[in-house]
Amino acid sequence: AYTLQKTGAEKRIQLQPFPDSWIATTAPIALGLLSDLIISSSLELGKEGREVFWPTIMSQLVRWSVGSSKEKIQCEQVTDEEFNGDKMIVDVKEWQPCEALVRIGCKEWSRVFLRVLEVVPTLDQVEGKAWLKEMSTSLSDTLLKNIGLEEKIRDDIVEAKIASLEKRVQNDGSDYLGMMPTLKTRCIASHCLQQYISTFVDQFAVLTLEEEASCLLDTLNQSRISSIKARKDEDLSHAFQEACLAQWGDSVEEIDAAMERANSGLSHRGSSQMFFLTQEASATSALIILLSLLYSKRQDADCSWDTEAFAEPILFERIIEVLTDFLESEERDGLLIDPNVWRSVSERGGQVAFYCTSFAGVVVQILNMISNLEKEQFDRHKESLFPILCSLIRVQSDEIRHLVAGVFRKQIGGMIGVPTSK
Repeated sequence: AYTLQKTGAEKRIQLQPFPDSWIATTAPIALGLLSDLIISSSLELGKEGREVFWPTIMSQLVRWSVGSSKEKIQCEQVTDEEFNGDKMIVDVKEWQPCEALVRIGCKEWSRVFLRVLEVVPTLDQVEGKAWLKEMSTSLSDTLLKNIGLEEKIRDDIVEAKIASLEKRVQNDGSDYLGMMPTLKTRCIASHCLQQYISTFVDQFAVLTLEEEASCLLDTLNQSRISSIKARKDEDLSHAFQEACLAQWGDSVEEIDAAMERANSGLSHRGSSQMFFLTQEASATSALIILLSLLYSKRQDADCSWDTEAFAEPILFERIIEVLTDFLESEERDGLLIDPNVWRSVSERGGQVAFYCTSFAGVVVQILNMISNLEKEQFDRHKESLFPILCSLIRVQSDEIRHLVAGVFRKQIGGMIGVPTSK
């Protein structure tokens, strides 16, 4: 793949790019074909296939979605007739995939999970459980690795920025600004991995055991907490603004004046809140989807453990937290938001970096879940949910208000003896 780089490419490459045509066609097909062949062979060969072949495909998925350390990269010197005999040096400290390859790699995780989950019910019980444990652990480890890299880059950026401000380093800010693209790519990787969980979580919730569910939930919660910390970091937020304005040709010295001139919409473009609120929302969404499925009473679910008792306290803690923070943000920031954003809030909310807009899709998801609760499940939490549902009546989003009306009609109406209207 290195030989596909364009003539005259820099010898030292930070984010490995490829020609656009390669990313659009060959890259996803090549990775998909590789994973399909290996997964098929692994499932047919049983334990031996799982232990031998699965690490191979997992290492490729990790490399595409997260990257590889420099110990695993070999530097080569290649001569190719296409480059008129010129030598091309592949000399990189570590493999850092560009955003396009990250998105392809993260999506492939979803395809692999779906392929395996379709076959798990046909395997013997021991082998099926082994596959579930292997895959959930691999996904959790990959997400944790990416979160760790993300946190390290954030710390490096803030440290370099503070050093620059304190005159310990005499430069124009290019050192820490140069790290911003890598950090953004790591944020995208976390978001995509979390977002694609929703594509296979329905089957996973039916088959999973408590250990595998706990592992994945703990990882998602760690991503959520890490994102909260990042979006509240003022030094990091200022670095994002510098990077954004620098792309428009503004000097670093003019940052403060430019930020004061910017209106609320422009000030959020390229901001840290845009990236980390999105990552936090996708982690929270994946948490709630998985917990909701475990909490629902399903006839096809694994009955070897009490999924309802396991999920209930965690699920409603997250629900109350999200709805409360959403209401506070909507009241505080609502006047600063273009009313057009609320017309299709679950689709367009993430385009504006406020908590209420970024989490509007999660709120829609929560209200749908509350509407589908069993009568006794809603009754156990009516005291904490009722005041919040009343407050949600006044929010600007028609979509959310309509869902609240449905909850009142079905859940509250049933409690006071009013028949549900058709």
